[in-house]
Amino acid sequence: TSCEEYLDKAPEVNVTEEDVFSKWITFQGFIEDLYQGMVDPTLGNSAESEWNYADDGINSDKNMMLEYFAKGDYWRWQNGSWSAFWGTASNNTNSGAKGKKGYWRNGWYSIRNANLAIANINKLAGTQEEHDIILGQAYWFRAYFHHEILRSWGGIPYVDTIFAPSDPLALPRLSYRETADKINADFEKAAQLLPVDWDQTVVGQATIGNNAGRLTKGGAYGYLGKNLLYAASPLMNYEETGSYTYDLDLCKKAATAFNEVIKLTNQGVYGLETWDDYKNNFYTIVAKMPLGKEIVATHPVYMYKRWNYGNHQMTFLGGWGTYLSPSENYVENFGMANGLPIGEGDSGYDPSDPWVDRDPRFYYNIVKDRDRQIMNRENLDTWVEFYVGGRHRNSKNSITGYGYKKYRDVLCNQYDNAWSGRKFYYEVPSLRLPDIYLMYAEAINEAYGPTTAPSHIPGGLTAAEAVNFVRRRPGMNLPDVDARFLTQEKFREIIVQERAVELAFEGHRWFDLRRWHRSHLMEYRNIYGLEFDKEHSYFNKVLY
Repeated sequence: TSCEEYLDKAPEVNVTEEDVFSKWITFQGFIEDLYQGMVDPTLGNSAESEWNYADDGINSDKNMMLEYFAKGDYWRWQNGSWSAFWGTASNNTNSGAKGKKGYWRNGWYSIRNANLAIANINKLAGTQEEHDIILGQAYWFRAYFHHEILRSWGGIPYVDTIFAPSDPLALPRLSYRETADKINADFEKAAQLLPVDWDQTVVGQATIGNNAGRLTKGGAYGYLGKNLLYAASPLMNYEETGSYTYDLDLCKKAATAFNEVIKLTNQGVYGLETWDDYKNNFYTIVAKMPLGKEIVATHPVYMYKRWNYGNHQMTFLGGWGTYLSPSENYVENFGMANGLPIGEGDSGYDPSDPWVDRDPRFYYNIVKDRDRQIMNRENLDTWVEFYVGGRHRNSKNSITGYGYKKYRDVLCNQYDNAWSGRKFYYEVPSLRLPDIYLMYAEAINEAYGPTTAPSHIPGGLTAAEAVNFVRRRPGMNLPDVDARFLTQEKFREIIVQERAVELAFEGHRWFDLRRWHRSHLMEYRNIYGLEFDKEHSYFNKVLY
Protein backbone atom coordinates (compact mmCIF):
# COMPACT_ATOMS: atom_id res chain seq x y z
CA THR A 1 0.00 0.00 0.00
CA SER A 2 3.01 2.29 0.25
CA CYS A 3 3.84 4.82 -2.44
CA GLU A 4 7.50 5.17 -1.47
CA GLU A 5 9.70 4.93 -4.57
CA TYR A 6 12.31 2.74 -2.92
CA LEU A 7 9.72 -0.02 -2.57
CA ASP A 8 9.28 -0.06 -6.35
CA LYS A 9 12.85 -1.16 -6.98
CA ALA A 10 13.75 -4.75 -7.80
CA PRO A 11 15.97 -6.25 -5.06
CA GLU A 12 18.89 -6.81 -7.43
CA VAL A 13 19.26 -3.17 -8.49
CA ASN A 14 21.21 -2.35 -5.33
CA VAL A 15 23.64 -5.24 -5.75
CA THR A 16 27.02 -3.91 -6.84
CA GLU A 17 29.97 -5.62 -8.49
CA GLU A 18 31.78 -5.25 -5.20
CA ASP A 19 29.01 -7.21 -3.48
CA VAL A 20 29.27 -10.04 -6.00
CA PHE A 21 32.97 -10.30 -6.75
CA SER A 22 34.69 -9.42 -3.48
CA LYS A 23 33.84 -12.57 -1.50
CA TRP A 24 34.33 -16.24 -2.32
CA ILE A 25 30.77 -17.29 -1.53
CA THR A 26 29.13 -14.63 -3.72
CA PHE A 27 31.67 -14.95 -6.53
CA GLN A 28 31.17 -18.72 -6.59
CA GLY A 29 27.44 -18.07 -6.60
CA PHE A 30 27.96 -16.06 -9.78
CA ILE A 31 29.93 -18.98 -11.27
CA GLU A 32 27.12 -21.38 -10.40
CA ASP A 33 24.99 -19.71 -13.09
CA LEU A 34 27.49 -20.97 -15.67
CA TYR A 35 26.79 -24.55 -14.61
CA GLN A 36 23.11 -23.87 -15.20
CA GLY A 37 23.84 -22.81 -18.78
CA MET A 38 25.11 -26.24 -19.83
CA VAL A 39 22.88 -28.06 -22.30
CA ASP A 40 21.04 -30.86 -20.54
CA PRO A 41 19.46 -33.45 -22.86
CA THR A 42 17.21 -34.75 -20.10
CA LEU A 43 15.27 -31.50 -19.88
CA GLY A 44 14.14 -31.07 -23.48
CA ASN A 45 10.71 -31.69 -25.00
CA SER A 46 11.50 -35.33 -25.65
CA ALA A 47 14.44 -35.65 -23.29
CA GLU A 48 17.62 -37.39 -24.38
CA SER A 49 16.03 -39.15 -27.36
CA GLU A 50 15.88 -35.87 -29.26
CA TRP A 51 19.67 -35.48 -29.07
CA ASN A 52 20.33 -38.74 -30.92
CA TYR A 53 19.81 -37.55 -34.46
CA ALA A 54 22.12 -39.69 -36.57
CA ASP A 55 21.46 -43.32 -37.52
CA ASP A 56 20.64 -44.16 -33.89
CA GLY A 57 16.96 -44.65 -34.62
CA ILE A 58 13.75 -43.28 -36.03
CA ASN A 59 10.85 -41.50 -34.38
CA SER A 60 7.43 -42.92 -35.05
CA ASP A 61 5.80 -39.60 -35.98
CA LYS A 62 8.78 -38.72 -38.22
CA ASN A 63 8.60 -35.10 -37.12
CA MET A 64 11.54 -34.84 -34.78
CA MET A 65 14.94 -33.22 -35.18
CA LEU A 66 16.59 -36.44 -36.31
CA GLU A 67 14.23 -36.83 -39.28
CA TYR A 68 14.99 -33.29 -40.48
CA PHE A 69 18.72 -33.72 -39.95
CA ALA A 70 18.61 -37.01 -41.86
CA LYS A 71 17.25 -35.05 -44.82
CA GLY A 72 20.03 -32.50 -44.51
CA ASP A 73 17.66 -29.82 -43.17
CA TYR A 74 20.07 -28.45 -40.57
CA TRP A 75 18.25 -25.12 -40.51
CA ARG A 76 15.47 -26.86 -38.62
CA TRP A 77 17.18 -25.83 -35.40
CA GLN A 78 15.85 -22.33 -36.04
CA ASN A 79 12.25 -23.34 -36.67
CA GLY A 80 9.37 -24.58 -34.59
CA SER A 81 9.52 -26.14 -31.16
CA TRP A 82 12.88 -27.80 -31.80
CA SER A 83 14.62 -24.43 -31.82
CA ALA A 84 14.50 -24.63 -28.04
CA PHE A 85 17.10 -27.36 -28.15
CA TRP A 86 19.63 -25.32 -30.06
CA GLY A 87 18.52 -22.08 -28.50
CA THR A 88 16.95 -19.33 -30.60
CA ALA A 89 13.22 -19.19 -29.90
CA SER A 90 12.56 -17.09 -26.82
CA ASN A 91 9.13 -18.64 -26.32
CA ASN A 92 10.73 -22.06 -25.96
CA THR A 93 13.67 -21.13 -23.77
CA ASN A 94 13.44 -19.85 -20.23
CA SER A 95 16.19 -18.71 -17.93
CA GLY A 96 15.31 -20.98 -15.03
CA ALA A 97 17.71 -23.71 -13.99
CA LYS A 98 15.37 -26.38 -15.36
CA GLY A 99 14.53 -24.51 -18.55
CA LYS A 100 15.28 -25.95 -21.96
CA LYS A 101 18.88 -25.32 -22.85
CA GLY A 102 20.28 -24.49 -26.28
CA TYR A 103 23.86 -24.42 -27.50
CA TRP A 104 23.47 -21.05 -29.18
CA ARG A 105 21.39 -19.02 -26.77
CA ASN A 106 22.83 -20.32 -23.53
CA GLY A 107 26.32 -20.47 -25.01
CA TRP A 108 26.72 -16.80 -25.80
CA TYR A 109 24.99 -15.77 -22.58
CA SER A 110 27.37 -17.93 -20.55
CA ILE A 111 30.45 -16.81 -22.47
CA ARG A 112 29.67 -13.23 -21.41
CA ASN A 113 29.35 -14.29 -17.78
CA ALA A 114 32.65 -16.19 -17.97
CA ASN A 115 34.30 -13.05 -19.31
CA LEU A 116 32.80 -11.02 -16.46
CA ALA A 117 34.27 -13.46 -13.95
CA ILE A 118 37.72 -13.28 -15.53
CA ALA A 119 37.63 -9.48 -15.73
CA ASN A 120 36.66 -9.13 -12.05
CA ILE A 121 38.92 -11.73 -10.47
CA ASN A 122 41.16 -9.06 -8.89
CA LYS A 123 38.20 -7.83 -6.84
CA LEU A 124 38.17 -11.11 -4.92
CA ALA A 125 39.66 -10.64 -1.46
CA GLY A 126 40.40 -14.30 -0.99
CA THR A 127 43.09 -16.95 -0.82
CA GLN A 128 45.18 -18.08 -3.78
CA GLU A 129 43.18 -21.29 -3.88
CA GLU A 130 39.95 -19.32 -4.13
CA HIS A 131 41.33 -17.19 -6.94
CA ASP A 132 42.57 -20.25 -8.82
CA ILE A 133 39.34 -22.21 -8.58
CA ILE A 134 37.16 -19.26 -9.61
CA LEU A 135 39.42 -18.44 -12.54
CA GLY A 136 39.80 -22.09 -13.54
CA GLN A 137 36.03 -22.52 -13.75
CA ALA A 138 35.64 -19.29 -15.73
CA TYR A 139 38.28 -20.29 -18.31
CA TRP A 140 36.77 -23.77 -18.57
CA PHE A 141 33.29 -22.44 -19.21
CA ARG A 142 34.47 -19.88 -21.74
CA ALA A 143 36.24 -22.67 -23.62
CA TYR A 144 33.40 -25.18 -23.23
CA PHE A 145 30.65 -22.96 -24.59
CA HIS A 146 32.78 -21.88 -27.54
CA HIS A 147 33.56 -25.57 -28.16
CA GLU A 148 29.89 -26.55 -28.21
CA ILE A 149 29.04 -23.78 -30.68
CA LEU A 150 32.14 -24.48 -32.78
CA ARG A 151 31.52 -28.20 -33.26
CA SER A 152 27.93 -27.48 -34.29
CA TRP A 153 28.35 -24.45 -36.57
CA GLY A 154 32.03 -24.28 -37.48
CA GLY A 155 34.37 -21.33 -37.03
CA ILE A 156 33.02 -18.39 -35.02
CA PRO A 157 34.33 -15.18 -33.44
CA TYR A 158 36.11 -15.93 -30.18
CA VAL A 159 34.64 -13.60 -27.60
CA ASP A 160 37.15 -12.93 -24.83
CA THR A 161 36.09 -9.40 -23.99
CA ILE A 162 33.06 -7.70 -22.42
CA PHE A 163 30.97 -5.66 -24.80
CA ALA A 164 29.24 -2.45 -23.79
CA PRO A 165 25.76 -1.88 -25.22
CA SER A 166 27.16 0.71 -27.62
CA ASP A 167 29.98 -1.50 -28.96
CA PRO A 168 29.65 -2.68 -32.57
CA LEU A 169 29.43 -6.47 -32.70
CA ALA A 170 31.75 -6.92 -35.63
CA LEU A 171 34.39 -9.44 -34.61
CA PRO A 172 35.72 -11.49 -37.53
CA ARG A 173 34.58 -15.06 -37.98
CA LEU A 174 37.58 -17.31 -37.47
CA SER A 175 38.28 -20.61 -39.18
CA TYR A 176 37.57 -23.83 -37.31
CA ARG A 177 41.26 -24.28 -36.50
CA GLU A 178 41.71 -20.68 -35.35
CA THR A 179 38.72 -20.95 -33.04
CA ALA A 180 39.87 -24.29 -31.70
CA ASP A 181 43.33 -22.88 -30.93
CA LYS A 182 41.81 -20.21 -28.70
CA ILE A 183 39.62 -22.80 -26.98
CA ASN A 184 42.69 -24.96 -26.36
CA ALA A 185 44.45 -22.06 -24.64
CA ASP A 186 41.55 -21.58 -22.24
CA PHE A 187 41.23 -25.29 -21.43
CA GLU A 188 44.99 -25.39 -20.76
CA LYS A 189 44.67 -22.50 -18.31
CA ALA A 190 41.72 -24.22 -16.63
CA ALA A 191 43.69 -27.46 -16.29
CA GLN A 192 46.45 -25.65 -14.43
CA LEU A 193 44.06 -23.90 -12.04
CA LEU A 194 41.34 -26.44 -11.22
CA PRO A 195 41.71 -29.02 -8.43
CA VAL A 196 41.85 -32.75 -8.96
CA ASP A 197 39.16 -33.25 -6.31
CA TRP A 198 37.10 -30.52 -4.66
CA ASP A 199 36.80 -32.58 -1.49
CA GLN A 200 40.58 -32.22 -1.05
CA THR A 201 40.49 -28.41 -1.15
CA VAL A 202 39.89 -25.92 1.64
CA VAL A 203 37.00 -24.26 -0.17
CA GLY A 204 35.43 -27.65 -0.84
CA GLN A 205 35.13 -28.46 2.86
CA ALA A 206 31.96 -26.41 3.16
CA THR A 207 30.27 -28.75 0.69
CA ILE A 208 32.21 -31.90 1.50
CA GLY A 209 30.60 -35.00 0.04
CA ASN A 210 28.48 -32.92 -2.33
CA ASN A 211 31.15 -31.77 -4.74
CA ALA A 212 30.66 -34.45 -7.36
CA GLY A 213 30.03 -32.85 -10.72
CA ARG A 214 32.03 -29.69 -10.08
CA LEU A 215 34.73 -28.87 -12.59
CA THR A 216 38.09 -30.50 -12.06
CA LYS A 217 41.50 -30.88 -13.64
CA GLY A 218 40.37 -34.12 -15.28
CA GLY A 219 37.42 -32.41 -16.94
CA ALA A 220 39.70 -29.69 -18.28
CA TYR A 221 42.21 -32.13 -19.77
CA GLY A 222 39.39 -34.29 -21.11
CA TYR A 223 37.76 -31.44 -22.99
CA LEU A 224 41.12 -30.12 -24.14
CA GLY A 225 41.79 -33.48 -25.76
CA LYS A 226 38.30 -33.62 -27.24
CA ASN A 227 38.61 -30.16 -28.77
CA LEU A 228 42.03 -31.07 -30.22
CA LEU A 229 40.74 -34.35 -31.65
CA TYR A 230 37.78 -32.64 -33.28
CA ALA A 231 40.12 -30.12 -34.89
CA ALA A 232 42.32 -33.02 -36.06
CA SER A 233 39.40 -34.96 -37.57
CA PRO A 234 38.92 -35.32 -41.34
CA LEU A 235 36.03 -32.86 -41.81
CA MET A 236 37.69 -30.11 -39.80
CA ASN A 237 41.14 -30.79 -41.20
CA TYR A 238 39.74 -30.53 -44.72
CA GLU A 239 38.84 -26.89 -44.08
CA GLU A 240 42.43 -26.24 -43.03
CA THR A 241 44.34 -28.37 -45.55
CA GLY A 242 41.93 -29.50 -48.26
CA SER A 243 42.43 -33.15 -47.27
CA TYR A 244 39.88 -35.41 -45.56
CA THR A 245 42.58 -36.94 -43.37
CA TYR A 246 43.66 -36.57 -39.78
CA ASP A 247 46.12 -33.91 -38.66
CA LEU A 248 48.67 -36.16 -36.95
CA ASP A 249 50.30 -33.40 -34.93
CA LEU A 250 46.94 -32.47 -33.40
CA CYS A 251 46.23 -36.17 -32.79
CA LYS A 252 49.42 -36.40 -30.74
CA LYS A 253 48.50 -33.29 -28.75
CA ALA A 254 45.02 -34.68 -28.13
CA ALA A 255 46.50 -37.97 -26.89
CA THR A 256 48.79 -36.06 -24.52
CA ALA A 257 45.78 -34.32 -22.97
CA PHE A 258 43.79 -37.56 -22.69
CA ASN A 259 46.79 -39.20 -21.08
CA GLU A 260 46.57 -36.71 -18.21
CA VAL A 261 43.14 -38.16 -17.42
CA ILE A 262 44.51 -41.69 -17.81
CA LYS A 263 47.23 -40.85 -15.28
CA LEU A 264 44.56 -39.67 -12.84
CA THR A 265 42.76 -42.95 -13.45
CA ASN A 266 45.93 -44.84 -12.56
CA GLN A 267 46.01 -42.82 -9.33
CA GLY A 268 42.47 -43.92 -8.47
CA VAL A 269 40.71 -40.62 -9.18
CA TYR A 270 38.59 -42.23 -11.92
CA GLY A 271 37.73 -45.81 -12.75
CA LEU A 272 35.27 -48.02 -14.55
CA GLU A 273 32.12 -49.02 -12.75
CA THR A 274 31.67 -52.77 -12.48
CA TRP A 275 29.18 -54.26 -14.90
CA ASP A 276 26.67 -54.71 -12.07
CA ASP A 277 26.98 -50.98 -11.28
CA TYR A 278 27.15 -49.76 -14.89
CA LYS A 279 23.75 -48.13 -14.44
CA ASN A 280 25.22 -45.75 -11.86
CA ASN A 281 26.54 -43.68 -14.75
CA PHE A 282 23.00 -43.02 -15.99
CA TYR A 283 20.26 -43.36 -13.36
CA THR A 284 19.34 -44.25 -9.82
CA ILE A 285 16.03 -45.05 -8.16
CA VAL A 286 17.24 -44.25 -4.65
CA ALA A 287 16.87 -40.46 -4.65
CA LYS A 288 20.52 -39.66 -5.33
CA MET A 289 22.49 -38.28 -8.25
CA PRO A 290 23.83 -40.80 -10.79
CA LEU A 291 27.45 -39.69 -10.69
CA GLY A 292 29.51 -42.84 -11.02
CA LYS A 293 33.30 -42.90 -10.67
CA GLU A 294 33.79 -42.81 -14.44
CA ILE A 295 32.06 -39.43 -14.86
CA VAL A 296 34.80 -36.97 -15.84
CA ALA A 297 32.50 -34.00 -16.53
CA THR A 298 28.77 -33.46 -16.62
CA HIS A 299 26.07 -30.85 -16.19
CA PRO A 300 24.16 -30.35 -12.94
CA VAL A 301 21.73 -33.04 -11.92
CA TYR A 302 18.43 -31.43 -10.96
CA MET A 303 16.29 -33.20 -8.43
CA TYR A 304 13.81 -35.73 -9.76
CA LYS A 305 14.07 -35.78 -13.52
CA ARG A 306 11.20 -38.10 -14.32
CA TRP A 307 11.50 -40.74 -16.94
CA ASN A 308 7.91 -41.01 -18.14
CA TYR A 309 7.92 -37.92 -20.31
CA GLY A 310 8.50 -37.51 -24.00
CA ASN A 311 9.82 -39.82 -26.68
CA HIS A 312 12.16 -41.91 -24.59
CA GLN A 313 9.50 -44.09 -22.96
CA MET A 314 7.11 -46.46 -24.68
CA THR A 315 3.53 -45.42 -24.10
CA PHE A 316 2.44 -48.74 -22.62
CA LEU A 317 5.00 -48.18 -19.86
CA GLY A 318 3.75 -44.69 -19.10
CA GLY A 319 5.34 -42.53 -21.79
CA TRP A 320 3.55 -39.87 -23.74
CA GLY A 321 3.11 -39.41 -27.47
CA THR A 322 5.45 -41.22 -29.78
CA TYR A 323 8.67 -43.17 -29.36
CA LEU A 324 12.21 -43.23 -30.67
CA SER A 325 12.99 -46.74 -31.94
CA PRO A 326 16.61 -47.87 -32.38
CA SER A 327 17.42 -48.75 -35.96
CA GLU A 328 18.50 -52.20 -37.10
CA ASN A 329 21.64 -50.75 -38.68
CA TYR A 330 22.62 -49.15 -35.37
CA VAL A 331 21.90 -52.34 -33.43
CA GLU A 332 24.23 -54.17 -35.81
CA ASN A 333 27.14 -52.29 -34.22
CA PHE A 334 26.71 -54.50 -31.16
CA GLY A 335 28.98 -57.47 -31.70
CA MET A 336 29.11 -60.89 -30.10
CA ALA A 337 30.02 -62.01 -26.59
CA ASN A 338 33.22 -63.46 -28.03
CA GLY A 339 34.29 -59.94 -28.99
CA LEU A 340 33.88 -60.30 -32.75
CA PRO A 341 31.71 -58.09 -34.98
CA ILE A 342 28.60 -59.85 -36.25
CA GLY A 343 29.86 -59.59 -39.84
CA GLU A 344 32.78 -61.96 -39.23
CA GLY A 345 32.17 -65.46 -40.55
CA ASP A 346 33.37 -67.14 -37.37
CA SER A 347 31.63 -64.76 -34.95
CA GLY A 348 28.82 -67.19 -34.23
CA TYR A 349 26.17 -64.69 -35.28
CA ASP A 350 23.05 -66.43 -36.60
CA PRO A 351 20.74 -64.16 -38.65
CA SER A 352 17.88 -66.59 -37.99
CA ASP A 353 18.42 -66.19 -34.24
CA PRO A 354 20.02 -62.73 -34.07
CA TRP A 355 19.83 -61.89 -30.37
CA VAL A 356 21.78 -64.82 -28.92
CA ASP A 357 25.27 -64.47 -27.41
CA ARG A 358 25.60 -60.77 -28.16
CA ASP A 359 27.89 -58.22 -26.47
CA PRO A 360 26.56 -57.68 -22.91
CA ARG A 361 25.98 -54.01 -23.75
CA PHE A 362 23.38 -55.11 -26.30
CA TYR A 363 21.21 -56.50 -23.52
CA TYR A 364 21.78 -53.44 -21.32
CA ASN A 365 20.83 -50.91 -24.01
CA ILE A 366 18.32 -52.64 -26.29
CA VAL A 367 14.77 -53.84 -25.66
CA LYS A 368 14.00 -56.79 -27.92
CA ASP A 369 10.95 -58.92 -28.62
CA ARG A 370 9.77 -61.04 -25.66
CA ASP A 371 11.72 -59.01 -23.09
CA ARG A 372 9.93 -58.54 -19.79
CA GLN A 373 9.19 -54.88 -19.08
CA ILE A 374 6.80 -55.11 -16.11
CA MET A 375 8.08 -57.05 -13.13
CA ASN A 376 5.39 -57.04 -10.44
CA ARG A 377 2.32 -57.67 -12.50
CA GLU A 378 1.18 -59.99 -15.27
CA ASN A 379 -0.93 -58.32 -17.94
CA LEU A 380 -0.99 -57.88 -21.71
CA ASP A 381 1.94 -55.45 -21.52
CA THR A 382 4.27 -57.51 -19.31
CA TRP A 383 6.17 -59.09 -22.20
CA VAL A 384 7.17 -56.99 -25.20
CA GLU A 385 5.54 -57.84 -28.53
CA PHE A 386 7.65 -56.24 -31.25
CA TYR A 387 6.82 -58.72 -34.00
CA VAL A 388 4.81 -57.57 -37.01
CA GLY A 389 1.25 -57.21 -35.75
CA GLY A 390 2.39 -57.39 -32.13
CA ARG A 391 0.74 -55.33 -29.42
CA HIS A 392 3.73 -52.95 -29.07
CA ARG A 393 4.75 -52.67 -32.73
CA ASN A 394 2.96 -49.42 -33.55
CA SER A 395 3.38 -45.67 -33.88
CA LYS A 396 3.20 -45.15 -30.13
CA ASN A 397 5.88 -47.66 -29.20
CA SER A 398 8.35 -49.33 -31.60
CA ILE A 399 8.23 -49.22 -35.37
CA THR A 400 11.65 -50.80 -35.97
CA GLY A 401 11.31 -53.89 -33.81
CA TYR A 402 13.50 -52.52 -31.02
CA GLY A 403 13.32 -50.31 -27.96
CA TYR A 404 16.08 -48.82 -25.81
CA LYS A 405 16.51 -48.59 -22.07
CA LYS A 406 19.89 -47.07 -21.24
CA TYR A 407 18.46 -44.57 -18.77
CA ARG A 408 15.58 -46.60 -17.39
CA ASP A 409 15.37 -49.26 -14.75
CA VAL A 410 12.95 -52.04 -15.67
CA LEU A 411 10.87 -51.03 -12.64
CA CYS A 412 10.37 -47.50 -13.98
CA ASN A 413 6.92 -47.88 -15.50
CA GLN A 414 3.37 -47.03 -14.64
CA TYR A 415 2.78 -50.43 -13.02
CA ASP A 416 5.92 -51.04 -10.94
CA ASN A 417 6.14 -47.29 -10.32
CA ALA A 418 9.76 -47.18 -9.14
CA TRP A 419 9.91 -43.47 -9.92
CA SER A 420 7.29 -42.61 -7.29
CA GLY A 421 8.30 -40.62 -4.26
CA ARG A 422 10.80 -38.63 -6.31
CA LYS A 423 13.34 -41.45 -6.10
CA PHE A 424 14.25 -41.52 -9.79
CA TYR A 425 17.17 -39.44 -11.09
CA TYR A 426 18.77 -39.82 -14.47
CA GLU A 427 21.56 -38.15 -16.37
CA VAL A 428 23.25 -38.09 -19.78
CA PRO A 429 26.93 -37.60 -18.86
CA SER A 430 28.89 -34.99 -20.81
CA LEU A 431 32.20 -36.86 -20.66
CA ARG A 432 32.76 -40.40 -19.38
CA LEU A 433 36.03 -42.23 -18.85
CA PRO A 434 35.39 -44.75 -21.68
CA ASP A 435 34.94 -41.79 -24.04
CA ILE A 436 38.39 -40.55 -22.96
CA TYR A 437 40.01 -43.93 -23.63
CA LEU A 438 38.27 -44.36 -26.98
CA MET A 439 39.24 -40.87 -28.15
CA TYR A 440 42.79 -41.53 -26.97
CA ALA A 441 42.78 -44.78 -28.96
CA GLU A 442 41.53 -42.95 -32.04
CA ALA A 443 44.27 -40.32 -31.79
CA ILE A 444 47.03 -42.88 -31.15
CA ASN A 445 45.84 -45.17 -33.94
CA GLU A 446 46.06 -42.33 -36.46
CA ALA A 447 49.49 -41.22 -35.26
CA TYR A 448 51.12 -44.62 -34.61
CA GLY A 449 48.79 -47.46 -35.54
CA PRO A 450 47.02 -49.82 -33.12
CA THR A 451 49.95 -51.63 -31.49
CA THR A 452 52.83 -49.14 -31.45
CA ALA A 453 53.41 -47.32 -28.17
CA PRO A 454 53.39 -43.53 -28.57
CA SER A 455 56.95 -42.22 -28.56
CA HIS A 456 55.87 -38.77 -27.34
CA ILE A 457 54.15 -40.19 -24.22
CA PRO A 458 56.58 -42.18 -22.06
CA GLY A 459 54.82 -45.32 -20.90
CA GLY A 460 51.69 -44.40 -22.85
CA LEU A 461 49.12 -47.02 -23.81
CA THR A 462 48.86 -48.30 -27.35
CA ALA A 463 45.57 -47.71 -29.13
CA ALA A 464 44.64 -51.37 -28.75
CA GLU A 465 45.38 -51.31 -25.02
CA ALA A 466 43.10 -48.29 -24.59
CA VAL A 467 40.17 -49.99 -26.34
CA ASN A 468 40.78 -53.21 -24.44
CA PHE A 469 40.67 -51.26 -21.17
CA VAL A 470 37.05 -50.33 -21.94
CA ARG A 471 36.17 -53.88 -23.04
CA ARG A 472 37.66 -55.35 -19.84
CA ARG A 473 35.14 -53.59 -17.60
CA PRO A 474 34.98 -55.75 -14.43
CA GLY A 475 32.10 -58.16 -14.73
CA MET A 476 31.60 -57.50 -18.44
CA ASN A 477 35.00 -58.89 -19.42
CA LEU A 478 34.59 -58.71 -23.17
CA PRO A 479 37.58 -60.30 -24.97
CA ASP A 480 40.30 -58.06 -26.33
CA VAL A 481 40.20 -56.89 -29.92
CA ASP A 482 41.06 -59.83 -32.15
CA ALA A 483 44.49 -59.76 -33.79
CA ARG A 484 42.96 -59.72 -37.28
CA PHE A 485 41.83 -56.13 -36.69
CA LEU A 486 45.20 -54.77 -35.59
CA THR A 487 45.98 -52.82 -38.72
CA GLN A 488 45.38 -49.09 -38.75
CA GLU A 489 42.48 -49.19 -41.21
CA LYS A 490 40.68 -52.13 -39.62
CA PHE A 491 41.24 -50.81 -36.12
CA ARG A 492 39.75 -47.49 -37.19
CA GLU A 493 36.50 -49.38 -37.87
CA ILE A 494 36.73 -51.10 -34.49
CA ILE A 495 36.87 -47.67 -32.83
CA VAL A 496 33.84 -46.48 -34.83
CA GLN A 497 31.92 -49.56 -33.72
CA GLU A 498 33.12 -49.42 -30.12
CA ARG A 499 32.05 -45.78 -29.77
CA ALA A 500 28.60 -46.64 -31.12
CA VAL A 501 28.21 -49.44 -28.58
CA GLU A 502 29.77 -48.01 -25.42
CA LEU A 503 28.39 -44.49 -25.93
CA ALA A 504 25.01 -45.53 -27.36
CA PHE A 505 22.27 -42.88 -27.04
CA GLU A 506 24.56 -40.42 -25.24
CA GLY A 507 24.39 -37.82 -28.02
CA HIS A 508 27.81 -38.48 -29.61
CA ARG A 509 26.95 -40.32 -32.80
CA TRP A 510 25.88 -37.39 -35.00
CA PHE A 511 28.95 -35.36 -34.09
CA ASP A 512 31.21 -38.37 -34.63
CA LEU A 513 29.86 -39.16 -38.07
CA ARG A 514 30.20 -35.53 -39.13
CA ARG A 515 33.77 -35.07 -37.95
CA TRP A 516 34.78 -38.39 -39.55
CA HIS A 517 33.25 -37.15 -42.83
CA ARG A 518 30.86 -40.10 -42.94
CA SER A 519 27.47 -38.55 -42.31
CA HIS A 520 26.81 -38.09 -46.04
CA LEU A 521 27.25 -41.79 -46.81
CA MET A 522 24.07 -43.75 -47.44
CA GLU A 523 25.06 -46.51 -45.04
CA TYR A 524 24.58 -43.98 -42.25
CA ARG A 525 21.72 -41.99 -43.77
CA ASN A 526 19.44 -44.95 -44.44
CA ILE A 527 17.42 -46.11 -41.46
CA TYR A 528 16.40 -49.76 -41.26
CA GLY A 529 14.09 -51.77 -39.06
CA LEU A 530 13.71 -55.50 -38.53
CA GLU A 531 10.51 -57.31 -39.42
CA PHE A 532 9.79 -60.75 -37.99
CA ASP A 533 6.78 -62.85 -37.04
CA LYS A 534 5.63 -64.02 -33.64
CA GLU A 535 7.33 -67.39 -34.06
CA HIS A 536 10.61 -65.83 -35.25
CA SER A 537 10.50 -67.95 -38.36
CA TYR A 538 11.87 -65.10 -40.47
CA PHE A 539 13.82 -61.86 -40.00
CA ASN A 540 13.84 -59.23 -42.75
CA LYS A 541 15.79 -56.00 -42.71
CA VAL A 542 13.59 -53.25 -44.16
CA LEU A 543 14.30 -49.68 -45.20
CA TYR A 544 12.15 -46.93 -43.72
